[in-house]
Amino acid sequence: MISGYIQNGLMQKAMDFVWFMIHNGPKMDGFTFATVLSACASIAALDSGMEIHAFGIRSHLETDVVVGSALVDMYGKSGRIDYASRVFESMNSRNEFSWNSMISGYARHGNGDKALKVFREMQQWGQEPDLVTFVGVLSACSHAGLVEEGSKYFESMKNHGLVPQMEHYSCMIDILGRTGKLNEMEDFIKKMPVRPNNLIWRTVLVACRRSKDGAKSGIWKQASEMLLELEPENPVNYVLISSMYAYRGRWEDVAKTRTAMRTLPVKKEAGRSWVTLHDGLHVFVAGDKFALYDIDMETKEELLSYHSEKLAVAFVLTRSCRVPIRIMKNLRVCGDCHSAFCYISKIVGRKITLRDCNRFHHFENGKCSCGDFW
Repeated sequence: MISGYIQNGLMQKAMDFVWFMIHNGPKMDGFTFATVLSACASIAALDSGMEIHAFGIRSHLETDVVVGSALVDMYGKSGRIDYASRVFESMNSRNEFSWNSMISGYARHGNGDKALKVFREMQQWGQEPDLVTFVGVLSACSHAGLVEEGSKYFESMKNHGLVPQMEHYSCMIDILGRTGKLNEMEDFIKKMPVRPNNLIWRTVLVACRRSKDGAKSGIWKQASEMLLELEPENPVNYVLISSMYAYRGRWEDVAKTRTAMRTLPVKKEAGRSWVTLHDGLHVFVAGDKFALYDIDMETKEELLSYHSEKLAVAFVLTRSCRVPIRIMKNLRVCGDCHSAFCYISKIVGRKITLRDCNRFHHFENGKCSCGDFW
């Protein structure tokens, strides 16, 4: 039941079932504990995860490699990479999931050097890396801007008998795109032995939108055409394409794209953020539904103030408790909200942790751990 709830995105029901099982059900084994911790990790329910951790210790399951690996994953996804590292270092035995969780955790927090250090240790321990390992390694290189290292590790996959999948090609494109190497990115795509899919072209479009020279590169137009051919009903593609048109000042094309978007049977996913406090889970939904470009600045500023992560941080700050501010978001944080969180952390003198769909951002004293590189 817990696994079913998680797979269908019903995280709160999964957590309710977890607590019912703890207080009324039979004694849980290591596999059940791992499933429960997975539920906590999915919604970054740190407090619940820590309670499950304590319950596991009382049940003498702390030495179970499956439970230990799940704890590393849960703490990494809940914003406490220091706790994840502590659990990882205390494990007497480790499996591939243990190593992969630690590598991915460091990558998600932007600690590229630490992720690569764990990868080297993994090989020294005699654990053979798999495809998931290299997704974590390449993601770490991407978030840290390590182009040469990323290329080296990508090429080394064949030494382990591994054939790169679309996820690995996407990571390499992201590495080149994040560092502004658009020509190298285009050459890399041309040399791919497989036909680029929607994941590849969407990564290209995101890279072009992120780069100051992205609108000048011809590949963004190719990516736009391919995305509409491969996924004509995905609203995310229309938002990305609209943003590129707006960047080039092609407002008629922006209007056409947004008009086409409104006719889609599936609407763009609304931005949602959530925080877990002592009285439960609080979810906030963004007030706007579409990307905003061709409106006056005053209206845009007003609507930006209703982005879900801003509503979440405002809610936490109005509470009298001094609990750590940890906010989770289902979409990528926008530049306006990122800047706002930097200012808020400095003004209120508190550390703010934000997890978006890409990585963690730790705001403190007006600065973010990502160094504005996300």
